[in-house]
Amino acid sequence: MLLYLAWRHNLDGFDLPLAVNRLAARGMPVWWLGEAGPTYERGDYLCDAAPAIETLLAGFGVTTSRWRGPMPDGAVALAPPRIALLAGTASAFPSFAYYAMALARLGFDIELVDGAAIAAGRLSAADLVVLPAGQAIWGLDATEGVTGADAGVRAFLAAGGAAVASSGGAFYLSSGRPGWAGTAPVRPQYTHEYLRTGVGVVSLRLHGDSIGFGCPPTLEMPYYHGPVYNELDRSVSAAATFDRLVMPGRLFVDNPLNAEVFRHELAGHAGILRAEGRRGRAVLFSANPEMGDLVRKYIALDAYVARYLKVRGEAVMADTLRHYRPLESPSWRLVLNAIHSLMLRRRPMPGAPAPIAPQLRDETTADTVAAAESAMTRLAEFDDSAHSGLAEILRDDLARRLEALRPSLDRAYAAVLSLAGAAAAIRALRADCEAATASALTAEAAAEPSSTESLALIDTALTLMEAWCLLARAEAHFAGRG
Repeated sequence: MLLYLAWRHNLDGFDLPLAVNRLAARGMPVWWLGEAGPTYERGDYLCDAAPAIETLLAGFGVTTSRWRGPMPDGAVALAPPRIALLAGTASAFPSFAYYAMALARLGFDIELVDGAAIAAGRLSAADLVVLPAGQAIWGLDATEGVTGADAGVRAFLAAGGAAVASSGGAFYLSSGRPGWAGTAPVRPQYTHEYLRTGVGVVSLRLHGDSIGFGCPPTLEMPYYHGPVYNELDRSVSAAATFDRLVMPGRLFVDNPLNAEVFRHELAGHAGILRAEGRRGRAVLFSANPEMGDLVRKYIALDAYVARYLKVRGEAVMADTLRHYRPLESPSWRLVLNAIHSLMLRRRPMPGAPAPIAPQLRDETTADTVAAAESAMTRLAEFDDSAHSGLAEILRDDLARRLEALRPSLDRAYAAVLSLAGAAAAIRALRADCEAATASALTAEAAAEPSSTESLALIDTALTLMEAWCLLARAEAHFAGRG
């Protein structure tokens, strides 16, 4: 029995891919629709499922219908990917956390790896590596202080592996500097002095590539000094170009992208690249779709809210901040589509794929909630006259979420504790994410606080754990334990 799962019938929400990707991870054949038809859209799904799965999907809140007729043209089977996410010195918290929360919310179980793990051959257990923003621009060996990580990435890609990268990771997959992988045989406009562009929220104009399935013609997302390409090789195609500057930003890096620089340096140039050649397959994001609404909210706190506070008042500005949706960030659809497009198959996989077997580690988690509470207490002592009562409103929202997080984490962990397969990677993911997050928040609590940046880091920690809870509960639900 084929089930049809449509984005429009599920309010374009990410519970749909969360469910689909958990079913795929359990060996359920899933197809991605690459062409639109009279009753379906590009990016919708078909699933070969028994009536019991139909019932489970309904219980998860996903709307389905039974497919009548033959398999449509353009339906391509999806291979569930085993994903390794770089989370070492080159992409420490919060850089890796944005991708970790996006991938968890979209239903992917992942393993965090550093340069040493890559050098030791850890990518041999993966199908796809994700390289976040950060300092990968200098090369993994140089930044991680190891020997063999750069060679490990090259060998992985040459053997059929794929990559998704943003900002610094996209630089690393480009050509033109020592240590870069050269997966995309094109040189960025700036190869070393990357700060020449700046920080802000930008709009990208999407082209006809499948990366844009289900998205409007333009999409907005944060931008942090990502590579700008003005000449492309035949093995590279532009999936999007820079369209306009939405607002400059100062969050974490006080280097706002201004309108003149955008107009002369970025507008019309490639913002998303798809590369496929002898050095591997990859999608390169110059901007940062993984940062989504979360980072956009805190950029807006300085760049938008502060400007219009006197115009519309505190109540309207608080309402604006309240309605950012970090766990439903529109730009995450690009991340989902990029992964799907790199993991297409001619036919469904027979049975469940072998999950990543996490390295042996102590799964006793650090206390993210306690670290966040400590950071919040320190932040409460900071007088933020620039944002008046808005910072207090944000702190109150974070405090409410903190109160709900510990029991939510405990319930989600208990739900997957006895499950095998991918659940082991999901449990290990929590341990790794909590350790890195708690360490960063502890350092933040001891440092001189900056209201906007401190709030953003605490929000990142909470959103990451909330996304993990959704992933764990989905795994338990479709294992019949939820």
